[in-house]
Amino acid sequence: MVMASFSLQVFLLFFSGFRKRYSSRVLNVLLWLAYLSADSLAIYILGRLTLRCGGGSGNNHLALFWAPFLLLHLGGQETMTAFSMEDNALWKRHLLSLATQVPMATYVVSKQLSGDNNDQWLVAPMVLMFVAGAGKYSERIWALRRAGSVAPGTSRSTSKLVSRASNEAAWETPGYYGHLCAVVSMKQERNFEIILDLAAQGFKLSLHFLMDMTPSISLMPQNIKDIKQAVELFQSSEHRVHMAYKLAEINLSLIYDYLYTKFGTRHFHMLPFYNVFHRMVALALPSVALGLFVRGRMTGKGHVHDAGLLCVARRLHPGNKGEWSAKMAQYNMIQGCIKEKQETGLLRPAMRWVGIIGEPRAITHISISPELKKLILDTLLDIAATPHVQEWDIGVGKFRGQWAQWVAETKQDGANHHQVFRICNIQGLEFVSSVLLWHIVTDICLLATDDVAAVDGDEEHLEDDGSSHSHHEDVQGSLSELRGPIKELSDYVMYLVADCGAMAGSEGHYVVTKGQKEVSRWLLEKHGGRSDDRRKVIEEIRDEDSSFFHEDYYPVLDRARRVASDLLKIGEAGDRWELISTVWLEMLCYIAYNCGAAFHAKHLATGGEFVTHIKMLLFMAGLPFLRDVKESLFPEVGNIYS
Repeated sequence: MVMASFSLQVFLLFFSGFRKRYSSRVLNVLLWLAYLSADSLAIYILGRLTLRCGGGSGNNHLALFWAPFLLLHLGGQETMTAFSMEDNALWKRHLLSLATQVPMATYVVSKQLSGDNNDQWLVAPMVLMFVAGAGKYSERIWALRRAGSVAPGTSRSTSKLVSRASNEAAWETPGYYGHLCAVVSMKQERNFEIILDLAAQGFKLSLHFLMDMTPSISLMPQNIKDIKQAVELFQSSEHRVHMAYKLAEINLSLIYDYLYTKFGTRHFHMLPFYNVFHRMVALALPSVALGLFVRGRMTGKGHVHDAGLLCVARRLHPGNKGEWSAKMAQYNMIQGCIKEKQETGLLRPAMRWVGIIGEPRAITHISISPELKKLILDTLLDIAATPHVQEWDIGVGKFRGQWAQWVAETKQDGANHHQVFRICNIQGLEFVSSVLLWHIVTDICLLATDDVAAVDGDEEHLEDDGSSHSHHEDVQGSLSELRGPIKELSDYVMYLVADCGAMAGSEGHYVVTKGQKEVSRWLLEKHGGRSDDRRKVIEEIRDEDSSFFHEDYYPVLDRARRVASDLLKIGEAGDRWELISTVWLEMLCYIAYNCGAAFHAKHLATGGEFVTHIKMLLFMAGLPFLRDVKESLFPEVGNIYS
């Protein structure tokens, strides 16, 4: 059993780091079982040793060492302090365990010593290991408590923590953006060491922002101006995409270390000198104990870690290693409903009803394309550089599609844009309903663009004048730049609200379920539930007569058909796709900011979620700090009531 406990610790040591890079369900289940079993097994062995010593049975020389080593096992591995954020809230339970297991270990050792004088040569190394084990278990409890304190709602002093974090952020934010500006000015955007240094400097800011500890930060007007200047300079950088996503990746990896391991907590809260001393003692005690043990066996008797977070980050996060899965899920609702209707027989529905298998969501995973990364970052920087950013309700109120309306103001074809916003009711519709609507609208518009491109391709061989060729190139240009990213965004946001539970809640789940039933009813009405051609289904929705929708009541499909029809009336294809992409980008950013700290913290330990990186990009672009700036009120004090 002692060897089994040791094996669990070895497994946790070597495999726990993989869970932030790979979204493997098998790996997560094995780590979960090992994490839960490790503590239970160690406590059970200590109980057995207590009974054995009390029963007076034959002793083993090495049993004197087992109790201290079991305390060491209860201290856990530095690579995994907690499996989930809920484990951080259980630090008091571990404190009670420490208070009971240390006396039990002391009893085992004392009984073993009193029963056999030949074990005296083991006393010195045993004492060292006992101190090391008790210290490591205490450190684990301290790490759990500190990591749990940054999650709102897990501590009585949450209000004080939020107040302190907001005050610290108000002082540190200008320095962070000044450093960011300096990196861009020196053209060091691809220098990993420089980016790592910037991430270490902004660690506290990014941690508190991700965990919703800084809901509002009061900045001086001059600081706001400096942030906007940094954003404008960042816009002109040739390597802005590489730097932004690498910086977000490192920030999130450091936050993972803080929430789920001992590394971040230790180097975030310990003074440098104490941290060095702690690491020296932690290394020295087992080393000296090992030396004494080997010496005792032979006779028949009885490097210092760097102090800063930056040094730890260098060791744990080398530049050539990805810190997350770099993939995002895709879910198309129409395709999902088709797949569900294709299932025949009673076995699979029965298995789904009892919970043996899940719903046939038709979830796929794709690598995040460079085009999508560039589109998102450039849009965020463009929004941050405009005066409109002060009006954006990023964290208050309901989703209103403000970005798309700002884009529409710059276009000449204003009537069609206005008609689109009127029919889709983007300002009044509930958020998940808007996602569902625009998901189907996007499918219809993408299908229509396929048809136009095909027709233009055929006409190119028949007409020799330049007008048709030029129009074809315009369509192909808009397709190549936005078609792929728009489809990926549509299916990803749909996955977040339909399968991942982001922003859903009880009302959101009801809206998604209702929409799926509507599509399923359409499939049953038109094809008897046996259609497997998604393109044909979308064509029929697009071309169906209005009377059919009103008679049989398909509210989502009817509205989506009408919105798509008005979108296709917009003369410039590029304007149409810019409008659709802007809607999806704002929806993605809205989810990133409002889906909650628990959602982001959970997915840091399951391969990472792209929407969490989007929240880091929002922080990097300064969008949370640039809203509601009222410089005319109390300019000498700043925006106190932001």
